[in-house]
Amino acid sequence: MTRAGASGSAVAMAVSGCSGGSPSTASAATSAAQRQVRPAATTSARLETLTADVSEQLGGTAKGNMTGTVQIQLKPAPIIETRYNITSKASPAIKLDEILTSSAIYFKNPAFAGKTGKPWIKVLRSQLASKSGAGIASMLQNLEGSNPLDQTRLFTASTDVHAVGTQRVSGVTTTEYAGSYAPSAAFAQLTGQLRTLLGPMLRALGKNRVRFHVWIDGQHLIRKADDSETVHGQTYLTTFDVTST
Repeated sequence: MTRAGASGSAVAMAVSGCSGGSPSTASAATSAAQRQVRPAATTSARLETLTADVSEQLGGTAKGNMTGTVQIQLKPAPIIETRYNITSKASPAIKLDEILTSSAIYFKNPAFAGKTGKPWIKVLRSQLASKSGAGIASMLQNLEGSNPLDQTRLFTASTDVHAVGTQRVSGVTTTEYAGSYAPSAAFAQLTGQLRTLLGPMLRALGKNRVRFHVWIDGQHLIRKADDSETVHGQTYLTTFDVTST
């Protein structure tokens, strides 16, 4: 059970925007919240390293969940490493480890280990263009989109984001914001590589709005985020908690 970007916990809440107060008051609250969420997404995206706990729950007929960690190094060369425990109603639980470098993808998967006799499999990026590597292309796309802070840039497309209150996350004081965004609006504001990485996920959402919470500290860094989204009738509840940068 994976989706593009393999990102974050089952703590997502449905939020329908600001309630109460006059339209002008609600608009002012949204504008104030947008002024905090937008720079936070930019600042967080500039981090050189990141470690986060990630969790995802899948509802509907294909119930399952995924928990694990993601470690990201952006400089001097990008490396993404993920470790997930995956359970599904339709298949036995598995542990999946993946490492992505600029030249290759490495993965440790029981399904492949049983066929090759090797715990780790290496596939060069150049091989993904061949017919034999086509089956691993989706895994590469998931890994490339695994930076949870990339996905928080989608929150800046929200037109109903608002402050909820303050909360300490991992010992750090943060302000919690909640809102939602339309996939088409989020895609329209992306450029370059982010369109390539996050476009498939946004297209799969169709017209289903994504609802989210995000916790931002006093340094404009995102410390935690969760979202609720529906893809092909299945609901995903995801969250990530930043444990170190």
